[in-house]
Amino acid sequence: MAKRQTRRSISVKGITYQRLKDYCEASGISVSGYLEEIIAEKLDAAGVPVPKAVKPRPAPKAVDSDEIVSQHFTF
Repeated sequence: MAKRQTRRSISVKGITYQRLKDYCEASGISVSGYLEEIIAEKLDAAGVPVPKAVKPRPAPKAVDSDEIVSQHFTF
């Protein structure tokens, strides 16, 4: 595994994901590879420059130790 994780995530509707997954499986390609290819094509066509570096994720917010965190479970 890489020292620094550079993957990010996006959300799509369930039906869109299923169509995408079905298409990629039938075509023998990976979902991520297919998406990266079509997104890169669209960005290139729009003239969006390729950044020289990827911005790091923001650091998680510090939790105040006096803050009370509660969870409620219903069974």
